[in-house]
Amino acid sequence: MRIAWPEKWRTNSLFARLLVSFLAIILLLAAFNFGSFLYLKGKIHDEIVKYNSLNMKHTMESYETHFKLTIDMLLSLNQNNELTANLNVLRQLPQTAGSEKTVNLHAEIKALMANPLMFYENIVFYFKNGDFVLEKEGTSRVEDMFGKFYRSPAYPPDYWRGQFAEPYFYRIHPAAVFSQKYMNLEQGLGRLIPVSVKNALYRDVLFLVFLDGDKMARTLHYSLDNPFFILDEQQKLIYASDPDAAAAAKLPLFTEDVSETKLGDHYLFQQKGKHTGFRYVTMVPIESISSELLRLNLILISLLAVTIGISVVTSILFSVRLNYPVQRLLRTVHQYNDPGASADFRIREFELIGEQIGRMRRDLSDKNSLLRYYAFTDKLKQIHTRHPDLNDISFIQKPFTLILFQLRFLPRFMEETSLARERATYFIREYIESYVKRSHPDALTFQIDKDQILTLAFSEHGQPVADDCLAGLKEVFDYDKDWCHFTIAVCGPSLPASEFAAAYERALMLAGERQPLEETQIIRQSAVRPPYRLTAMQEQELQTKVRSGSFEPLRQWILQQLEALRGREATVPELRRFLQQTAGLALKAVEAAGLPLQAMPAERELFADIEQCFTYAEAQSLLERLLGQATEAIAASSEHKDPVIEFVKRYTEEHLSEDVSLDLIADKLNLSRGYVSTYFKEKTGMNFSDYLHHVRIRHAQELLLDLELKIQDIALRLGYQNVNSFIRMFKRYSGMTPGEYRKKQSGA
Repeated sequence: MRIAWPEKWRTNSLFARLLVSFLAIILLLAAFNFGSFLYLKGKIHDEIVKYNSLNMKHTMESYETHFKLTIDMLLSLNQNNELTANLNVLRQLPQTAGSEKTVNLHAEIKALMANPLMFYENIVFYFKNGDFVLEKEGTSRVEDMFGKFYRSPAYPPDYWRGQFAEPYFYRIHPAAVFSQKYMNLEQGLGRLIPVSVKNALYRDVLFLVFLDGDKMARTLHYSLDNPFFILDEQQKLIYASDPDAAAAAKLPLFTEDVSETKLGDHYLFQQKGKHTGFRYVTMVPIESISSELLRLNLILISLLAVTIGISVVTSILFSVRLNYPVQRLLRTVHQYNDPGASADFRIREFELIGEQIGRMRRDLSDKNSLLRYYAFTDKLKQIHTRHPDLNDISFIQKPFTLILFQLRFLPRFMEETSLARERATYFIREYIESYVKRSHPDALTFQIDKDQILTLAFSEHGQPVADDCLAGLKEVFDYDKDWCHFTIAVCGPSLPASEFAAAYERALMLAGERQPLEETQIIRQSAVRPPYRLTAMQEQELQTKVRSGSFEPLRQWILQQLEALRGREATVPELRRFLQQTAGLALKAVEAAGLPLQAMPAERELFADIEQCFTYAEAQSLLERLLGQATEAIAASSEHKDPVIEFVKRYTEEHLSEDVSLDLIADKLNLSRGYVSTYFKEKTGMNFSDYLHHVRIRHAQELLLDLELKIQDIALRLGYQNVNSFIRMFKRYSGMTPGEYRKKQSGA
């Protein structure tokens, strides 16, 4: 009898395939992790041994450095002439004499012990002739010093008396327990390591330093959990972390400089010091390393088991969750399923989905209304696509006329209406589409930017869009000219399909030739005219009127120039170039009058305002405000011009091509450089270097209008020997490079 498996457990079901795939990946990762663990197990043991060896080396280097610093410190006392002189006096006197010299030496001891990281318990000067010592607490007899204050069975007073006869230069003595006994009370001082150094000049003076051995071990050794020993070259014990030194008897004789070796159930890690010749040894139980590995094994195996368990459960849950929506989709699609042949899919669910998707694609193949918009957008934006539904559109081959509607919403629109700008643009697009379709039913209208609407009017025989159609739109748009300015650029008719992108670029260029008028403008072709610039006489006239301090002549000059621009049907870019030239001349006049530039609008803000000018009225308002500020500032300061500031600015203007410096100008004025710098900053509100660059850049802006001059020649003419420095300064003060500025001003 065959077993009836649930539907989702069949081997060709999506659920079964997903679950098997998840489990296969889990098994592969588990095998990889287990193999990696077996391989790294030995490596971890070696790393633990290496870690202990490196720590032992670090301990050795720390101790060696400390011993060397201590010995060098004692030896350096011979280089102190005053201290040597005091020692020479005291070595010839009894204990009670030479109190002044004693005070000086006592202060020196206090200074040497000031560093807590040296672990000095005491520093002692032992004078053989008087049989007395000088230490941090004062002077005392040797019997009292080593019999009461620093008493140890290992170091009685006679031991230290005998050191004068020993043939050595310095010696590090084994650690011993020291205590202090006074008035029948005994207080432990801990285990100290004595270090003795003989004076090179006087053999009857002995220098002693008592090091706190336990503090040194706690600080310089990485761990005191394991026994730690210091042995001298004869294998005698210098220090042991175990006070009774019972473990020292187990240490072998070290004949080789190996960093680690086994001794019974311990690892011995040892390092030999290069300076003292001491051996530094620590004993680590092998059981400790094995326990660390065992603990690591248990942790890794537990993590692996938990990870596999969680992964299996998660795989089942994921398989169920992925399978459930597919089954729901199949039940929904099955309602519209027609019997018929199907492709050979290995998974049954995919076979059903494929049949339904094929039927849906055949139904959608005839609906391409939205694809028309996408196709034209790709062509106009020069987006290359290989989608067959976007390339295979038959009507794209018809001749067409391209009409670009450019919108500029005025601030009044945002202030007086509650309609959002995007919503208003949508209504305008809908109106244009319905209006144009009256005469061109197959016309296509869509928005390609936030302020641009595009209409493509197709015709079989290449007839142009009727002027009545565009005139009707103009008449409607003119009703709203107080809220929005409309520009209509027309390219065509009878353009081939390959000219879509070029026609759009030409429409953008035509829209840029809008005149500074408020009414709706229809532009079909570009007007060819020479670029408008103020003549040298007009520039001189403007600067003279600005310096006069009277605004009324300037108002008449503004009206005359704007009327001249209107008469030659100037475009908006030409109007902006005129405004930039006029603003530059006004700022130059203010500078020439010796006024601080803070009295005028910031240059970047001014040029930003110019970029927002679209009509003659806006240009007139901007010029009257700018030139009015200039004349007011000049008129207010005309009665008290500063001769120093006037000389600095005049000299700068006349010597721009030279190496102008504040030192040179101060020399001309017979004043100090610092005074001229402070005075100029106080009067003008800016540093001289900033002023010099500002003047040079303003002259550069004028010279860049002459297209015959090279940028390198302009830089040399203005005193810049390096063209890169000129470009960097120009961009810093104007916000663009000289090439970008020239291109913008020339209208290219």
